[in-house]
Amino acid sequence: MDLTACFRTCDWCSRQFLPRNAGGHPQRFCTPVCRRLWLAKLAKRRKQVRRLAVLIKTSPEPKRSLFVEYRRLVEEAIAVLERQQHASRVLS
Repeated sequence: MDLTACFRTCDWCSRQFLPRNAGGHPQRFCTPVCRRLWLAKLAKRRKQVRRLAVLIKTSPEPKRSLFVEYRRLVEEAIAVLERQQHASRVLS
């Protein structure tokens, strides 16, 4: 039997290890220390995601009135340009 086929790579430190044969879930980490470090990193990421979600929820949304005002100004400018084009066609 080839033992190299039985070796796995640790998800945290990338070292090769021989997993236990006790059953249960497949062993992902070579030592309990690697497992705890991975879990700590996961907890830190979850905390960052929660903070980001709070920031997104509490950030002010753009003022709708400013958008409406900008749109009105653009529509007025387009109307002026269309009138000028129409007047130039009538004159020529």
